[in-house]
Amino acid sequence: MTMLSAWLLLPLLVALEWGYIGLARRLRLVDRPNARSSHAEPTVRGGGLIIVLAAMAAGLTDRQPSPWFMGGLGLVALISFVDDILPVPNRYRLAVQLLAVVALLVQLGLVPIAGWVLLPVLLVGVGTLNACNFMDGINGITALYSLVTLSTLWWLGRHDSYTSGLLPATLMGVLAFSLFNVRRKALCFAGDVGSVSVGFIILYPLGQLILREGSLLPLLLLAVYGVDSVLTILHRLWLGQNIFQAHRMHLFQWLVHRQGWSHLRVSGLYALVQGVVNGAVYWGFREPASTQTWLAFGLLAALAVTYCLTKKRLAGSPADALVSVG
Repeated sequence: MTMLSAWLLLPLLVALEWGYIGLARRLRLVDRPNARSSHAEPTVRGGGLIIVLAAMAAGLTDRQPSPWFMGGLGLVALISFVDDILPVPNRYRLAVQLLAVVALLVQLGLVPIAGWVLLPVLLVGVGTLNACNFMDGINGITALYSLVTLSTLWWLGRHDSYTSGLLPATLMGVLAFSLFNVRRKALCFAGDVGSVSVGFIILYPLGQLILREGSLLPLLLLAVYGVDSVLTILHRLWLGQNIFQAHRMHLFQWLVHRQGWSHLRVSGLYALVQGVVNGAVYWGFREPASTQTWLAFGLLAALAVTYCLTKKRLAGSPADALVSVG
């Protein structure tokens, strides 16, 4: 699938998304606001299903089939969509996600792999899927962040065969979703099916890029999400909270609920910062390994310090009582 054919696919994806929103409303597949929500009105959930459909379309038309990847995507999309409708116990979701990541590693040619390497790779893979899910909390953040990350991966791998269909089609899926989500009052949310699936899709070209470059620097293409997710978990552990319970402790949530910024302003900021990091990563590919190491350390340190200082400044807001409950 070329970029031109992907653009031709966009109107169909928009029509399918509109049809899904109408059907979901009739079936009452909506998120209703609660004490920990960042939205104020009932909104259709699972709108990110269109991203999965776009990626599947690419898989069916691609000259180089990737059955293990497509199978893994189908698994995480299915369990996530079920979870959007009916709560699925964590152990079942994590088991399916683990199986899907194993399938992805097979597709990348990394299985069999030494056990001491396999475990951290699996943890990073499953952790990435859940970080993408955790960060899907306000209008526009999944859409804008995904557009930046997927566009960067497409540009970096534009001459490689694995980007020929998947990334252009997925970008169109995200664009179609954005038309209904990147607005002050979103018509739909990505849901688990959208956020987890787009995370899985990103892992495939990301893994290919790591193997091609022989460097872990491409992991920084998810640095903003990673820093917010990891430091928020550490913050909640320090407060003695149950990290498996819903919360509003992410920095992006504090910027909305304590700083008073709009959803789209915060989402745009996260996408912009990740775009700057991506530019640094692109520059770093031309540098020796030692320079790449210092670059990675500097970028992560800057993001971590910014996270901590911003949270410290916002910590005294009246919203403390709401979000400090475990």
